[in-house]
Amino acid sequence: MKLKVNNAAKWLLVIALTISCQWVMAQRTISGKVTDGQSGEPLIGANILITGTSSGTITEFDGTYKIEVPAGANTLEFSYTGYTSQRITLGASNIVDIALAAGEILDEVVVIGYGTTRKEDATGVVTAISEKSFNKGAIVSPDQLLTGKVAGVQITSNSGEPGGQTTIRVRGGTSINASNEPLYVIDGVPIDNVAHNPGGFSGGRNPLNFLNPSDIETFTVLKDASATAIYGSRGANGVIIITTKKGKSGSAGRLSYDGYYTTANIVGEPDVLDPEAFRNVVTYKAAERLPQLGNASTDWFGEMLQTATGHSHSLSFSGGAENIGYRASVGYQNLQGIVRTSETERTNFSLNYNHSLFDNRLSLSANLKGSVTNDRFDPGVVGSAWTFDPTQPIYDADNTDFGGYFDYGVALSPRNPLSAINQTQDFGKSYRSIGNIELEYKLDFIPGLSAKLNLGYDINTGERKRFLPTTFVRPPVSDITGEIRIENYNRSSGLLDAYLVYKPNIGTNQRFDFTAGYSYQDFRGEYPSFRAFDLDNDIFGFNSTGPATEFEANNSVVENRLISFFGRANYTLQDKYLLTVTLRRDGSTRFGEANRWGWFPSAALAWRILDEDFAQGLSSVFSDFKLRLGYGITGNQAIPDFGYLPTYSLSDFRARYQFGNEFVTTARPNGYDSNLKWEETASYNIGLDFGFLNGRINGAIEYYYKRTNDLLFTVNVPAGTNLTDRVLTNIGEVENKGIELTLNAAIISTKDLLWNVSLNAARNSNEILAIDRVSKQGILTGGISGGVGNFIQILQVGSPVNSFYVFTHKIGADGLPLADGVDHNDDGVTNLADMYEDINEDGIVNDLDKQVFENPAPDLLFGLTSTLEFKGFDLNFTIRGNVGGYVYNNNASSGGYFERLTLAPTYVNNVHTSVLETKFNRPQYFSDYYIEDASFVRLDNVTLGYNFKPKKAFSNIRVYATGQNLLVLTKYSGLDPEVGAGIDNNPYPRARAVIFGINLGL
Repeated sequence: MKLKVNNAAKWLLVIALTISCQWVMAQRTISGKVTDGQSGEPLIGANILITGTSSGTITEFDGTYKIEVPAGANTLEFSYTGYTSQRITLGASNIVDIALAAGEILDEVVVIGYGTTRKEDATGVVTAISEKSFNKGAIVSPDQLLTGKVAGVQITSNSGEPGGQTTIRVRGGTSINASNEPLYVIDGVPIDNVAHNPGGFSGGRNPLNFLNPSDIETFTVLKDASATAIYGSRGANGVIIITTKKGKSGSAGRLSYDGYYTTANIVGEPDVLDPEAFRNVVTYKAAERLPQLGNASTDWFGEMLQTATGHSHSLSFSGGAENIGYRASVGYQNLQGIVRTSETERTNFSLNYNHSLFDNRLSLSANLKGSVTNDRFDPGVVGSAWTFDPTQPIYDADNTDFGGYFDYGVALSPRNPLSAINQTQDFGKSYRSIGNIELEYKLDFIPGLSAKLNLGYDINTGERKRFLPTTFVRPPVSDITGEIRIENYNRSSGLLDAYLVYKPNIGTNQRFDFTAGYSYQDFRGEYPSFRAFDLDNDIFGFNSTGPATEFEANNSVVENRLISFFGRANYTLQDKYLLTVTLRRDGSTRFGEANRWGWFPSAALAWRILDEDFAQGLSSVFSDFKLRLGYGITGNQAIPDFGYLPTYSLSDFRARYQFGNEFVTTARPNGYDSNLKWEETASYNIGLDFGFLNGRINGAIEYYYKRTNDLLFTVNVPAGTNLTDRVLTNIGEVENKGIELTLNAAIISTKDLLWNVSLNAARNSNEILAIDRVSKQGILTGGISGGVGNFIQILQVGSPVNSFYVFTHKIGADGLPLADGVDHNDDGVTNLADMYEDINEDGIVNDLDKQVFENPAPDLLFGLTSTLEFKGFDLNFTIRGNVGGYVYNNNASSGGYFERLTLAPTYVNNVHTSVLETKFNRPQYFSDYYIEDASFVRLDNVTLGYNFKPKKAFSNIRVYATGQNLLVLTKYSGLDPEVGAGIDNNPYPRARAVIFGINLGL
């Protein structure tokens, strides 16, 4: 038996050795180094692919690589971003060193509407920002990556809450009531950029929050009509094209991880009296109210805040095979806001796949993105924290009616901020998915002709739930007891783009391409809602088992459709004369049959002056000198649906009509304008691209003029002329004009030290040219807190849009505005003439003496970005600023007067610290004193990173620290000079954050 075992073992050993020898003989190990053909420096992360397979590797920190090549494989492909790929047939040697040919850097390609173009061939104003130039920080919404990066693009955070809504203006606003937001196109899909539904109860924050910033490769901003007119009715306010990362064919598989941890705190202190100062002021101005003060010392503003923390993680895998590229990513982000209970959480995924088939005649690209976003909203306690008496305690154990919190328990009294924070449950959940499939087929029967098809969708569903317990909402503070409010929303759009691209070969000295196609996109939104009042108990919160004595249920459905035909022709002669002509015809269901269709043409010329014989002498100074001229018309239809049709709205439960013992919901007609038509913007642009020192310094300067006709605006109409007193209609004209400058400089470029600086600056001014159907005085806008129905801004011919409209305050010898301390008529009313200038000199001061005084739009925007790399270290920072914009300090005007202390008989309000300077007894809402210069310079972010020399398992290891919103230089007296619409009224405070992160590549 032993003999048999030994023989079997020998045979097994022989077989194993044979297989091992065959396996060793069947493969070989190839190693070498990949370098730059000109400098000889190693290329880190270059791709090496075994041709015909999906197997490959990438180069190490020193440019070296090693790869196992199986039998039958005899070709390797070497590629690196910015260089031409090379295929090498293997010989006898197992060492293959590759130097990518010097000077064979690929042309820079930028994305434009329905295609791409070489940057040097662009005739319109097109700015591309790549990942390397993005802002760093704890960023939720992708638009924050662009802040301060593009000349003429103003991005303002309307709220400091995580993922808060932003306002974006490209070359100023062209509209008043219609949307001024640019069109977003994500991987070829124009998205429905809607944040709120018709009921005004939001299901989420910024509608772009679903997109993970780590998945974005480039932003391309189209600014002038020549570039945007291909999008017709949606291009008036610019177009921002977002391109996400994709796998590259022939690249080796790569796993990447990005993660960070952040903490954030408030910047600055609120301008309200602290407990000691408050007691002193009450003693001085309202001593009879001292018994109503408490014995506590409560910093209500500080109590509502927290040190916000957060973390983010992104994991991606990308790679490819011959003619195939793919990328998949997942991400998770959780960020707290600095106001307690506010928070956002996002989980997302992304899939990209591209494939070339049939000898590259057919190209397929598929993109799929999805996310789940959970938001918790703060209950809006910033205003209460400004107002609440700082001598009162947070808790009152005996006050069981209000959950053990101190509360005045009287109608219209301010609410205890901590009671609101701890007792309010306000949650939102949003699901969003966007995707498309793009197909391109090269038609062999006509050389240069290809057909393209793009099928896409955008689905956004979600809900918001708010629960107010009976211990927070109850009489006499409210006329209801407890509340549940639930609102769902379902928004969707479908897209079909079908078009032909023709690029014939018409000779060596000229190029021509033509694009023509059809686009169809429909949108639908449904908003069911439920609201219940007077709850029986609070046992289960949203699932309260007790019945509600009052409730209402509604459902709104809106839909619209956009059908378009478009064409574009590009012609280039001798590489120096360029022409682009575009035409689009849009039909929108937001307008009636008579005005449904609009034509949107554009044309642009470019001239490379440096290529002319007479300009050869300039080549010693300039490396680029191209003149561009453009003109075009774009439209705007971003208005509510059905504005041209008679529609009806149902009453809520408090406006039902009683028939006997039954209450019936009524329907009321809405106003409409059957002649509603397109708002159109004509735009002119002249630009110059320039470069010096072989391109080390380059940039562009632009001048533009835009004129918008048939402004869409909601105006008051005479009684009896319509079904309402306000109706959306076309009313007038507005213009924008400005100049932009962009500079990029490679200041130092050596082996060990690289320093690049980018500067952009833009000056814009706007003016209302005409307003129809309204009084000569204009239209009041900009509602403010304080009083009833007060407005601080105006639309007036000859003035900028939303200019401030105020009295001119007289100034005393001490340099301060005159106070209202003297009652000359013994009627309790101070004579306005003692405080304000009589502008029209008629002997009295009234509303006719108000005048336009400054406006919220800044005269100048600028941004400065610096990138410094020294060996393994990198240091980046962004500085940006506004010059000339003004803000109405509504916090000061609504709280900066002594009578505010005693507005109510049973409690005392806190006041704004400005009252200590002005001595105002009564509110002076319309004083120019509250219009403040909001110019600022902000150090947006600073990032210091270090790239470690990778270990064998890693292709890169980078750690970094970022400071966000580190410094603001401004004269503005409020918390932050950067507020939406120019009115500072209790916004969510902006935070200062510190971030620690790591990037890993395998």
